[in-house]
Amino acid sequence: MPLVQNIRRFVRFGVAAALAVLAAAAFGATAASAASSLPPEGIFEDCSLDTQMSTCLQRLEVMHQGGMQVVVIPGYGASLSSLQTYASAAHSLGMSVMWELSNPGWWQDPSTGTQMAGAFSNYASACGCSQNYQVLAYVIRWLGSQPGTYGYYAADDSMLSAGDQGGVASYVGEIKQVDPSHTVMIGSADQSQTNTYQRISDVIGTEMYPVTTSSLMPVASNQDIWGGVAQQAVDAQNTANAAGKQSAFILQAFTWGDNVDDGQAIGACSPSDSQLSCYDKLRYPSSSEQLQLRNEALLHAHPKIILWWSFPGTYGQAGNDTYSIYPTGAVAAARWAGLSAAVQAPAPGSTSKVAAAHAASAAKHTVKHSKHHRKHRKHHKHHRKHLRRKHA
Repeated sequence: MPLVQNIRRFVRFGVAAALAVLAAAAFGATAASAASSLPPEGIFEDCSLDTQMSTCLQRLEVMHQGGMQVVVIPGYGASLSSLQTYASAAHSLGMSVMWELSNPGWWQDPSTGTQMAGAFSNYASACGCSQNYQVLAYVIRWLGSQPGTYGYYAADDSMLSAGDQGGVASYVGEIKQVDPSHTVMIGSADQSQTNTYQRISDVIGTEMYPVTTSSLMPVASNQDIWGGVAQQAVDAQNTANAAGKQSAFILQAFTWGDNVDDGQAIGACSPSDSQLSCYDKLRYPSSSEQLQLRNEALLHAHPKIILWWSFPGTYGQAGNDTYSIYPTGAVAAARWAGLSAAVQAPAPGSTSKVAAAHAASAAKHTVKHSKHHRKHRKHHKHHRKHLRRKHA
């Protein structure tokens, strides 16, 4: 780097002391500038607020110390007082909450139906209403009034079906009519979903999860996959630009082998594998891989927010789910330390030769990897969302 090279030259000429002061000031200004240029980063959480509040708040503190600024957690399945306590705690830490509301009933059932009054029963009781959009309006007014609210994770890719576009547009339109000031996000597993829903929500959370059973480092030896990741970020930003929106990304903080179904889905495990043997065949991404993944998004796009899936898959679960294997002890500590380091790393510099090479090779490799990725990640997330509803 030029600054370092110049310092070394002047040190040899005996003026190290003066230049050390100047260098420190320059570095401090650069670091501050880089930090201010980074978008907020957050993570998905699943913790029972009614029965484990002290644990949930302790986990929230861990997230904060690890550099997370936003937590994504269900805005249902708990009492309003518990949701309020959690939102206030996040706000007191300087964090925000993105409330997950994703449920096909919002966009597949009539607005005058009553199914969602059961799924969001605490709100229905509080407002004394039963029709879907009456309940939705109350949900958004109530959550939007909480001081820690960042916005709403309105729909996850795994819950979207062919023909849902019109219903989702009406659903998101109702959210924005009630609360135009907070961000509404839809998760997307592929470019087709992004194209379909980009103009509906404020941001599309483009999932970038390289499907791999081995290390992706060093970057120079894995140009095919990193080129595909770079192009995915470019495509997401271009689509957002065309719609007059900002981009957003959801990045990998899980191992494909934490449940047997997903291990089989990516071809790494077989029906004869046990839960543990499948888990042993796959790996959680290293801190350097997570940093590279984040930096690809920053180098090739201008995201409004970056989210990580997920806190339970990194730090460990708060409940007793046995479908997946969650980290504990030293493994959990190592995963969280690595992700925290990636999250708190300074912004990357200008696009390097390696990053430029990514873009050049991306056209060749993106289609192959993105098709493989979108097929299997949707399967993975489907199971997790199912478990969340089951155990809420």
